[in-house]
Amino acid sequence: MTKLSMLAAAVAALAIPTSAHAANPACSSLPDPIVVAGSSAVGPFIASMGKTLSGQATPTTLIYQKQGSCTGVNAVVLDTTPTGACASGACIRGTATYYDSTGTALQCDLDANGTHVDVGLSDVWVDTCTGQLPPSGVKDISGPVEAMAFVVPKASQQIAILAEEAYFVFGYGMTGQAKPWVNEMQLFVRNALSGTQQIMAHTVSVPAGRWKGIDKGNADGVISAVGTSTAPEATIGIVGAADYDQHRDTLTELAFQSFHQKGAYYPDSTATSFDKKNVRDGHYTAFGYLHMVTHVNGTGDPATSASLRFVDWITGNTTRTAAPFDITDVTIKAHLIPTCAMKVQRNSEGGALSPFHPATDCSTHFEQTVGQ
Repeated sequence: MTKLSMLAAAVAALAIPTSAHAANPACSSLPDPIVVAGSSAVGPFIASMGKTLSGQATPTTLIYQKQGSCTGVNAVVLDTTPTGACASGACIRGTATYYDSTGTALQCDLDANGTHVDVGLSDVWVDTCTGQLPPSGVKDISGPVEAMAFVVPKASQQIAILAEEAYFVFGYGMTGQAKPWVNEMQLFVRNALSGTQQIMAHTVSVPAGRWKGIDKGNADGVISAVGTSTAPEATIGIVGAADYDQHRDTLTELAFQSFHQKGAYYPDSTATSFDKKNVRDGHYTAFGYLHMVTHVNGTGDPATSASLRFVDWITGNTTRTAAPFDITDVTIKAHLIPTCAMKVQRNSEGGALSPFHPATDCSTHFEQTVGQ
């Protein structure tokens, strides 16, 4: 069985039940729906966009289902009939989330036969999920930067973790003897479909499908499990830094020392700031990009009006698509990093960093917005 087939089978096994709740509207009945699916780490970003779009005089509704980055990738890559019946392993089913103009998260019911995804959202490149480059007619488009973090309960006394320690914690569990994280029932992780786990896997050299610990399904599951643990010293988990930033009252982010580094760094310049300085200058290495995976036409542009608008909004292509918001500010508000604030870049999963010089530098605006 190929890697792609195995992931498709895993997606099917994780699919949300299709039973409809009578109170839920049909997702297709909502105003101007755009269907996105995949990464749970970008939940705050989608919520921020969804609230603004719903509040327009002519509203647009973001329909969002989060099961993991590779779920989003496969929903598009395997969808060989995007205008017809759903191909095997493609589309999404069950329920999805959308946001009203107050930012309230609501539920809607997807088509029982499957709903085509306009844009798959992934924290990792397509080939990380499938083992191969995007097929003809599918494009992987990069957006803002996402940091990932190791987190412990607020009551924990731990403040940092080395890559070598993380290798033994998540690669060997109780036999790794990387104290105090030796109880595999207190290691709260994701799975091979998760972009968060894939990025961390490349960062600490433990294959994403071989991590020890308890799979909590999505970011919300990890946050809840870590935050409510009754064994704080033994507990550790992985989440997107954007999610951590909204749960600093129950979680502590560990400083991380990557391989070959001489010290440990937070994503931010300090444990209490939000400036993502160490991500932006390359000291904190556990980061990736928001990838938008979508079908494209013969000229390489997103194939549908829905996917074109969504991609243009996130990439800031206002010359082609007017936007009801400043995407840089939306990105900052969601605790992601606009690429215009970055000083380094990478071109592959966990790859070497190189200098980056954005055409328009927004570092000062970023720092002023988040505060010091």
